[in-house]
Amino acid sequence: MWNIIIGIVFIVGGLSGQLALRGFDSPTGLAAFGGALIVWGLVQSVRANNAQ
Repeated sequence: MWNIIIGIVFIVGGLSGQLALRGFDSPTGLAAFGGALIVWGLVQSVRANNAQ
C-alpha cells in the first residue's frame, strides 16, 4: 500500500515540477517512476487478495 501512496506523491511532485529524479534533474522521470510504483503496488495488492 505504501508503494501507491509514494507513487502518487512522486507523480504529483514530478508533474508540478517541484520534485526531480535525483542525479538526472528530471521531473518527468520522477513521474514515470511514480507510475511504476503505483503499478507495482497494485500488483502486490491483487496477489495478496488472490492468495487469501
